[in-house]
Amino acid sequence: MKYKYKVGMIMILVVIAALVTSMVSSGLFGLQHKWYDTSQPGNDVPCSKCHSNVKEEIYNMSSGAPHKSKACVYCHRNETGVTYAVGGSPAQPGQEAHAASVPPCRQCHEYKTTNLSSVNESHKPLYDTSGLNEACISCHTGFDKSLNFTRALYVEYDIVKVSENWTVQSFLFTSSNSTIINQTPAGNKHTWENASEINCFDCHSDVKSALANGGHVPSSKNTSGELQHGGKTRKAERGHKGRRHDFSRTSPVTIESCKPCHLPNASDFEIWGDWGSKWHRYNTHLEAQLDYHAATTEHCYNCHFNGTINAPGGGGSCGCRKCHDILRTGSHSGILDSMFLDPEFCWYKMDKVCVGCHHKKDTDEYYRELFGNKHFKVYTEPNTAIFVTPIPLP
Repeated sequence: MKYKYKVGMIMILVVIAALVTSMVSSGLFGLQHKWYDTSQPGNDVPCSKCHSNVKEEIYNMSSGAPHKSKACVYCHRNETGVTYAVGGSPAQPGQEAHAASVPPCRQCHEYKTTNLSSVNESHKPLYDTSGLNEACISCHTGFDKSLNFTRALYVEYDIVKVSENWTVQSFLFTSSNSTIINQTPAGNKHTWENASEINCFDCHSDVKSALANGGHVPSSKNTSGELQHGGKTRKAERGHKGRRHDFSRTSPVTIESCKPCHLPNASDFEIWGDWGSKWHRYNTHLEAQLDYHAATTEHCYNCHFNGTINAPGGGGSCGCRKCHDILRTGSHSGILDSMFLDPEFCWYKMDKVCVGCHHKKDTDEYYRELFGNKHFKVYTEPNTAIFVTPIPLP
């Protein structure tokens, strides 16, 4: 009796397994004897049969979003230099790809991607290390990503007077500091985020922290957003559009704090001056309008040396010199010359030397204390600590 019971149970289980297998096979291999028309490059193979998640991503994109109206073959069977398999008589076998490929974004976006590889583009290291498409989808889609920003923990250097000139000596990048960013949104590659919807601080939280605590860029004494010229008060935005690091650090730091330096094309670079009874624009700084894709890095030198009436294409009145001639005058010129002699010179070094003196202790008393041979230790983002110690005379 027990034997018959076991046999019966086994037979029932076999029948159930057969039914389940049949349903799964039907789902996976349904219509397996139907042959799709592949005689044309744009064929009727339903990509969504396997890629239903991609279909849903595109369907949920807002109306008018890039790529929403494009068929799959528009990108994935349209790569320049790739021969795909095509049916018909005679059939054409695929060469570089059989059914589909992943084309480089530059195929359609040549101008934008060229700017992404520009030496002026802040994200060029991302482009160089991850590749073009990965750099694009990191910002413009909901794809999840992990970033590791590694930089020196601090930089240290000496400012020493040699003869009558102040010089920078013994510059070192010391130790190492990593900021790890893990962004884990839905992981959708086929969604789209416009530039206006991208929050830079999602990836650059270390910079936000440094800005909020008085670091990253030198502070400015002028936080009014006003420019004094010819006995008149004018908004700094006129001709500069906020291209002065005079934003408040007491209120929450926003992307607007970043734009003056990292989106310089938001400025018209027109110099405004007092001409009769009205202010007029009478020159532009073409040399300061950089070629970049998403953001650039304006260095102190760009404005405080190239942005003067003495620079090529420069203009403006003597009132501009208060800020724009800083690196051409006094002790700054000797510091500048000594840094250019460094065989491993980079603009980041110069920026940190500027921050070392002109950080949040921006007072006349502080500057008086700086005179004399000094050793500087300037911590990098997200830290803001700066230590200045005298160098004993020999």
